[in-house]
Amino acid sequence: MIRLTDVHKSYQDGDKENCILRGINLTVREKELITVMGPSGCGKSTLLNITALLAEPTTGSIHIDGKLVDFRKEKKLEGLRREKIGLIFQNANLISCLTPLENLLLAMNAKVSSKAARKAAMELLEMVGIADKYKSDVKSLSGGEAQRVAIVRALVNGPQVLLCDEPTGALDVNNSRMVMNLLLDTRRKTGCSVVIVTHDKEIGGLGERRIVLNGGQVLGMDQDLQTV
Repeated sequence: MIRLTDVHKSYQDGDKENCILRGINLTVREKELITVMGPSGCGKSTLLNITALLAEPTTGSIHIDGKLVDFRKEKKLEGLRREKIGLIFQNANLISCLTPLENLLLAMNAKVSSKAARKAAMELLEMVGIADKYKSDVKSLSGGEAQRVAIVRALVNGPQVLLCDEPTGALDVNNSRMVMNLLLDTRRKTGCSVVIVTHDKEIGGLGERRIVLNGGQVLGMDQDLQTV
């Protein structure tokens, strides 16, 4: 579904080249759960951003559904991000001047009729148990409620892959468990693949494939992770 081949990423820091990722090979297959762990600064978020097509690798290639991604074609990239990929971050990043319902509608494919979009958005809010908050002030939501809205916002266009960057990092223990249960339930209901970057060893252990990054390279808790 998504395949990264020999991906390197570096940034120029004055006269010095700062290498973040070194020769990453990773395939995200259908309906699987992958967790990515590693120390701060090891390249986890960079890897997620490249997989999400938000950053271009310095060298290497990315294929989605067998087709090479061309980072020079921004309109095509936008379409792939909107149709194939859902993103969830540590902070909900909701637009504070909009209601939960409006946050979902704004993220939806413009080709969907307004009536169908509203119906689908309300069904998603119902799925995560906060349909009664659909027209609330976003600032009045708890951290767990806001993250639930962020999760279903990532689902509005039926993505094949959910990419999650520390989705429980800003939450207390109870809300963290609730969000993780929701992500696992969402995967079961929708059949999407889920990739979770986390510092939490308990969450990291949930992965069907568990990847450890260090020094910009893939190490592993499982065997032969360099070719996963």
